Amino acid sequence: MPGLREEMAHLELPLLIKYGVLPEEKEKALAVYEKYRFSAAAVSLLRCYYSDLPEAREEMAIDLKIVASRQGADLVVLQSTRHDYIYLHSDGQVVLLGEFKNGIKDESILRHFQYKNPDDFWEKTGTSPAHLPSMHAPEATASPGVCVACGVAAGELHILGCPVEQCPWCEAQLSHCNCRFDQLGVGTIEDDQQLDRFELLLERKGRIRFKSGQNPSYPTAGNDPPPFSDEPDK
Repeated sequence: MPGLREEMAHLELPLLIKYGVLPEEKEKALAVYEKYRFSAAAVSLLRCYYSDLPEAREEMAIDLKIVASRQGADLVVLQSTRHDYIYLHSDGQVVLLGEFKNGIKDESILRHFQYKNPDDFWEKTGTSPAHLPSMHAPEATASPGVCVACGVAAGELHILGCPVEQCPWCEAQLSHCNCRFDQLGVGTIEDDQQLDRFELLLERKGRIRFKSGQNPSYPTAGNDPPPFSDEPDK
């Protein structure tokens, strides 16, 4: 069954939309929610937006654009009718970073997504989110051809950090087994450099692509612990 967090989001979002947008925009706003309703990440972003409308602006969300994804974290632009807001999404948590036009000032976030500085962010991203790809909108979370956690189709690589991805060494869940520690020769993972090394080792070994049958029996992975946690399982 869905996690409590997802159930609450689906119960609250229609009400939040009803009271958070102009009456004439209500139907269109609900249509955007329906488009993304089977994506746990998208629902989390929409719920965050409508729960605390930036600057108390009554503007509907019209789309969600992916800026960058790395190690289970995403930079996403939420486009409203007049503004573009950039959010950080990681492990079901959502943080508003500000308006897209102002860029990203936090050096740790820039480094995580491998931007050298704010200018490098603009050079690689562009000054408008219009050309960026929209978030994946699966038709149904129960579809055997779509990963319920990261949304990739059969035959595609999981987004790194996805709790459904299988380990190529032991074939257990990659985010739960201890192979990452064994392959790195460490007891804990302490920095991004170690994660980068592990990603390279994964590529060399050959990551296991998503296929029908990998999905767990529940429709979301929201209750799993954070991917690639710092300490081995006991």
